[in-house]
Amino acid sequence: MSGGPEQGSMQDSSRLEVVEMNKPMASRGISALILLAFAGQALADITPPPFLATNGSRAFTFSATEAPKEFQLAASNEDAPGAYPAISTDFTGRVLVHGINSSGGGTFYQLRGNPSNLWLDPIASTQSAYHSFTYVGERMFGVKNFQGSLDEIVELNPYTFAEVGSFGIFDLGIGGLAYVPNLNEFVVSDTRTNSFYGIAYDGGGDRGSVRLIGHAGMRWGANGLEYHDGVVYGTAIRGEDMQLVFGSVDLDTGHFTVERVLGEAERGAVGFGFVPAPGSVALLGLGGMLAARRRR
Repeated sequence: MSGGPEQGSMQDSSRLEVVEMNKPMASRGISALILLAFAGQALADITPPPFLATNGSRAFTFSATEAPKEFQLAASNEDAPGAYPAISTDFTGRVLVHGINSSGGGTFYQLRGNPSNLWLDPIASTQSAYHSFTYVGERMFGVKNFQGSLDEIVELNPYTFAEVGSFGIFDLGIGGLAYVPNLNEFVVSDTRTNSFYGIAYDGGGDRGSVRLIGHAGMRWGANGLEYHDGVVYGTAIRGEDMQLVFGSVDLDTGHFTVERVLGEAERGAVGFGFVPAPGSVALLGLGGMLAARRRR
């Protein structure tokens, strides 16, 4: 008996089964790419995300198209700060806020809710008070006063917020701190000279070296900075008229262009950051999960 035709049928059937089994995998791959494309488009549509500015215990949310909305920051802990000078978004997408307590220390909070309903959830207390903080990848850096006119940039554990080392001590009154990837520098605002400086992040022997970017073109008091998509944005108390203003920094000249007046300023700390638009963090998480699944 010849087994040719029957073997051929079995082989064809086997090939068909393999093709059918692979089709869902291919479909899943295409679906993943489509979802990532939609996620990328959605993220592109929310650039930049809504802004968050703080002045003392007041906060303002606004965007390029929406007028500022003012509200009081509410924290649930007993030693709630009277000022919130530092805001940034960590590598997981959480918006963190640092407040200065009456005891001289500080508290890190996670900002929860959405631009129309925000509150602070305490997550860690610190012995030091930080004027500003930022991230370089998964590394976290904060600014505190060292002594007298000297400020220090320290590295913090991004999970426990404990200090793990000193990046450098600088003769600057650092208000805002933002890491700019294409410059590989921390851009800082100096409240004493009303100027912006670049501090080399990792340039071999140049690590920690300081260069003047330029004068802001205005007098200011407290201020905060944050980097997003090639631009350093910030808020500051304008010295000429004591208004709380929002704008952006020219990284070639240091000039600060005021784009909006948020309101009359109160004396005290100023912070600046972003509020993720609804769904943006979820989309980032979805993209990461899909990418991890494809690697497996």
